[in-house]
Amino acid sequence: MKKVLAIVLTLALVFSLAACGSKTNDSGSSSGEASGGESSGAASEGEQIVISIGHTDSSQRSTNVYGEWLNDYLSEATDGRITVQMYPDGQAGDDPDIAAGVKLGTVTMYFGLASVISSIVGDEASCIDLPYLYPTYEDWIKGTFENGGLELFNETLEGSGYYCIDMLYNGMRNVISNKKIYHNAADLNGQKVRISQNELNVELWKAMGANPTPMAWGEVITSLSTGAVDALDHSIGVFNDFKIYEMAPYVTITNHCSSPYPLVCSQEWLDSLSDADRELIIDGIHQMCAQQRDAERANEMQYLEEFEKAGATVYTLTQEESDAFKESVQPVYDMWRERVGDELMDKWLATVPN
Repeated sequence: MKKVLAIVLTLALVFSLAACGSKTNDSGSSSGEASGGESSGAASEGEQIVISIGHTDSSQRSTNVYGEWLNDYLSEATDGRITVQMYPDGQAGDDPDIAAGVKLGTVTMYFGLASVISSIVGDEASCIDLPYLYPTYEDWIKGTFENGGLELFNETLEGSGYYCIDMLYNGMRNVISNKKIYHNAADLNGQKVRISQNELNVELWKAMGANPTPMAWGEVITSLSTGAVDALDHSIGVFNDFKIYEMAPYVTITNHCSSPYPLVCSQEWLDSLSDADRELIIDGIHQMCAQQRDAERANEMQYLEEFEKAGATVYTLTQEESDAFKESVQPVYDMWRERVGDELMDKWLATVPN
């Protein structure tokens, strides 16, 4: 039944986006314009462009709020010729479905955990999620936007059909539990931690002592509330927006991954745009992402205070505890070096701020 419903919703979205993208040319004839993906034809100057962005964050989160800002920006700059339609809360499907839809043409762009894209593209793209690669927000910003991390991620996407325009800030990944605070690997022993489906995630959580449990986002809330899983690996912003702290009141600040949200589109769709439209859209996206990163970072500390006021326990690992977890995941680096090769691994390590 779920699969049938998903198919129906997907078809409805396709027809909706096709309708939104239809246009009438000067001669009065009508032609359809896909919102994105491989079905898009080359966009001429003056052509109506509807950019659909799908994701599973809430409509209230900064990621969606600044997507709406992008619509206002592009619409104003083009007198309504270029617009953005946001599809939050999983309206366009679960993360893997939306990511696949970027190339199918059901959505123009997708943002979500990098592991969703790397699960499609391969091990090389997953290096962006190496544990403790960027252990602080400041390290992530410098490594990604000053030391070449964004460009390196796009190198790993070459030939996949995806292009990452920029990155939103999801937040450093931490752990929230319905059982307890996790100080060390012994505390995590036997604990079922929900993760997104990605082999690197599985291996890093095994190394940290837990029982990693891949699960679609749509099943997370029910699984946490019923005790089917003990904990969730995600960001503070997600813990807040879905009020997960109410059913899982133990928050351990591990900062074990920087967890960016790559904003990806189809390379073919991007190439179909005129030079002027491409430049305008990319510039708008850079402005959107920069504002969102600042806003989400500012929100995080406020969220933690609100968790505690609601009765949750928030614990930040000591330096000694953090170092112990970092040491525990070193075998994961060795494993991934064998997978992707010395050259790529060394390139990623070179982006790490000194």
